[in-house]
Amino acid sequence: MSSKSSSDYKQYFLPGWSISRNIIFSHIHYFLGPYASVRPYSYKGREGYLVITPGPPLTERQIEDLQNLSRQYEQQAAERMTASQGQSDEYAFINRPVQVQQRRRYVRDDYWRYR
Repeated sequence: MSSKSSSDYKQYFLPGWSISRNIIFSHIHYFLGPYASVRPYSYKGREGYLVITPGPPLTERQIEDLQNLSRQYEQQAAERMTASQGQSDEYAFINRPVQVQQRRRYVRDDYWRYR
């Protein structure tokens, strides 16, 4: 097994639109081999991923596969979330806002009231 020198690696930006972070992180080696890596990256104001690989970049078909897997993953995650909240929607809306924490709004008058 030969190791690759750092000059053999190519870096390229992959826009993150409709590609789940969990999916690309867990599937990058399947598509590009064991030496490939990926990390979150911003390029000219666009959010996405920096892909580093010794081989060729992802093909259009591979990117479509990642998008399809991401859509399935996000749908399943939304279904799990609505089920855990006791909702029984046939179709779970992926981008439904979810309340994480309710905080009491600090009102200026409260400061003086409790002094």
